[in-house]
Amino acid sequence: MQSTAFRITKEQIEKLRPYLPNIDELVLDYEEFQTKLDDAIIDELDANYNDTETSIMLQRIYDEIYDQNS
Repeated sequence: MQSTAFRITKEQIEKLRPYLPNIDELVLDYEEFQTKLDDAIIDELDANYNDTETSIMLQRIYDEIYDQNS
C-alpha cells in the first residue's frame, strides 16, 4: 500500500496528540488520519451528540488540515 503523507504543522500535531496518541503513525496516511480524527471529534461530543469546546477545536484543526491539502 502506498503512503499518502500530507501537510500538517508541528503545532497541529501537538494539539492533536492527546486525542490521537499514535499521530506519528497516522501522518503517513491521510485517509486513515481523517478517519481517526473524525472518530476523536465524535468521541468528544456530549451525551446528546452536541458540540463541546473540544469537539469544536478538533473540527477546526480538521478543517485547517483539509484546506492545507486541497
